[in-house]
Amino acid sequence: MLKKILSWFYTAVVFIFLYAPIAVLMAMAFNESQYNALPFKFSMRWFEALSQNTRLIDATKNSIYLAAITGVICVILATALMLGSRDTSSKIKALVNSVVMLPLTIPWLIMGLSLLLLLRALGLDKNFVMLLIGHVVISLPYAVLILSARMQDMDKSIEEASYSLGANEWTTFRRVIFPMISPAMLAGGFMAFMISFDNFVLSYFLIPTGTTTLPIEIYSSIKFGFTPEINAISTIILVLSLAIIGIIAAIMGSSLKNLIR
Repeated sequence: MLKKILSWFYTAVVFIFLYAPIAVLMAMAFNESQYNALPFKFSMRWFEALSQNTRLIDATKNSIYLAAITGVICVILATALMLGSRDTSSKIKALVNSVVMLPLTIPWLIMGLSLLLLLRALGLDKNFVMLLIGHVVISLPYAVLILSARMQDMDKSIEEASYSLGANEWTTFRRVIFPMISPAMLAGGFMAFMISFDNFVLSYFLIPTGTTTLPIEIYSSIKFGFTPEINAISTIILVLSLAIIGIIAAIMGSSLKNLIR
């Protein structure tokens, strides 16, 4: 009995440690005090102020735009990589996986500095294309990991049955493979989106002059004085992220049930 109580206590402490700061941030977005002072008094003033803060809104739009393109590119590359490497030898497959996963072991600070030095060596100014390339490089491994796990669970005999019934490669992909991997593609794309959206280091090194992203704008705002508008936009992003995660979980759960049937 004591062991069970201790295990529940330990679990509660871990959850409080992980999520209490997020809960406080969300609560302070609805607090009337500009300095996050207590007692708590409910107010929507910071969401109203946020609607007038064009810098934060424009930075959020830039982050969403960059992350969306990154997510789409990562899904396409990860899907092509996983499908193309299935029939290769184990040595080549291991080499490809090692190269793709290498950015996970390289600090983002080193990655951003390396890309910036490459731009300088080529005589180029910081630009959106290089920024996008940097975000794709660091986000791709996450999409590959999710798709790789899904590919390993696929029954290849279903594809072979499709070929034996006269379907070509495109028809087999469209009607057999794609329905099986589409939930993983969606999850991988969302993961790549979130990695790109939250990234500060690479954006700081490679962002073109006159442009900003939400992490950079929040960093700049904190340097000159924190405002609860940041709490408000963070709350909106958290709620939207949780909603998207719930939708993806529902889609993947429904897909799994269909496969079992």
